[in-house]
Amino acid sequence: METIPIPGAEIYYDKNFLPAEEATILFNILLTKCAWQRHKASFNYAVPRDEAYYGDPGSNYTYSRREYKPLTWIPELLSLRTRVEEATPATAYSNLSLPRLGYNAVLCNLYKNGNDSVGLHADAEPEMGLVIASVSLGAERLFRLKGKNGAVAFAERLPHGSLFIMAGRTQKNFKHEVPKEPDVALPRINLTFRHIERK
Repeated sequence: METIPIPGAEIYYDKNFLPAEEATILFNILLTKCAWQRHKASFNYAVPRDEAYYGDPGSNYTYSRREYKPLTWIPELLSLRTRVEEATPATAYSNLSLPRLGYNAVLCNLYKNGNDSVGLHADAEPEMGLVIASVSLGAERLFRLKGKNGAVAFAERLPHGSLFIMAGRTQKNFKHEVPKEPDVALPRINLTFRHIERK
């Protein structure tokens, strides 16, 4: 697990978290097995990606005025959760003076092609927790991290099977995005593991 040195952020990155063949098998299973939905946002505008949310009972949370209610874990996501927990450095929690909490939910995002995206945002709601682990499968897409002044602190296409963890004050000091890339024809799945705490 590589540490990305960005002042004001705490980033851990493993480009080869899952072997390519295993990542491809998992991608194909989740593509057909996850309960994908394209939700409406404010003003009846469709969110530009498909989503499916899985988690432990009680891991509901509200984001952008929409409540996310967890579906029951499917075995493939439960198995991956265990591996992501094992790969998450203990310092991600000890630097925050937190016990090693692990993850109790995962938000799955399906970007069908380069016209799907997620805008600049921070996962800064208190109930979302301070350690967020993200597994990328499928087409490589640009992931950008920007400071409050708009300066790009990190920009890289996250590879198939990679693990990217944001901890510490990353969500307070930075926003992140997956911008549109019209030239990308193939789909990408992103799995974002969190520890949801109801306040």
